[in-house]
Amino acid sequence: PDHAEVTLADGRTIRSEIVLYAAGRSGNLGSLGLDMVGIEADSRGRIKVDPQTFQTSAPNIYATGDVIGFPSLASTSMEQGRVAACHAFGVALPPPPETFPYGIYAVPEISTVGQSEEQVRESGIAYEVGVARFRETSRGHIMGVNSGFLKLLFSVDTRRLLGAHIVGEGATELIHIGQAVINLGGTVDFFVNNTFNYPTLAEAYKIAGLDAWNRMGQG
Repeated sequence: PDHAEVTLADGRTIRSEIVLYAAGRSGNLGSLGLDMVGIEADSRGRIKVDPQTFQTSAPNIYATGDVIGFPSLASTSMEQGRVAACHAFGVALPPPPETFPYGIYAVPEISTVGQSEEQVRESGIAYEVGVARFRETSRGHIMGVNSGFLKLLFSVDTRRLLGAHIVGEGATELIHIGQAVINLGGTVDFFVNNTFNYPTLAEAYKIAGLDAWNRMGQG
């Protein structure tokens, strides 16, 4: 066959030319002798830590990054290291934000922050979607970008941004606007009422915000 079809639990069918199967990774801890110092790991070789301090089951030993598993990102690993070092030296830190971005440096780039549409649907939150295609922006026209899009998810009741998802040119850079708005409790009105530099791909946020605003019956 020239395509693959996947049927989801809710009955929807996704048709695609390619299927990517990602099985994850297992830690290579066998030769480290961690059991000799009382450090615990799970069945996939991920060291167990306190998620707030990154202390292992041996209080004087910390672990961060890929060796503790999800999310296994360079950005979060560096932040985990900073938190662990500060805790080891008794430096107080505010609690970290719950939301951080993911980036896939493929062609095209893919980046996401906050909840996915599936997560929002499962939570039972009434939500609305705003979508902008990069070709709808002036910068997209100038660059000849014919593909790529931004999708924003908003709570209908609170109007707050729940998730931002981008596929296309500069996705891993553009995602930080969505990250800031989510962590600051921003709403759809931020995108509707603010002016973005022209011409930029960031204007897609305003287009998507207006799209959701209209769908929410505010237009």
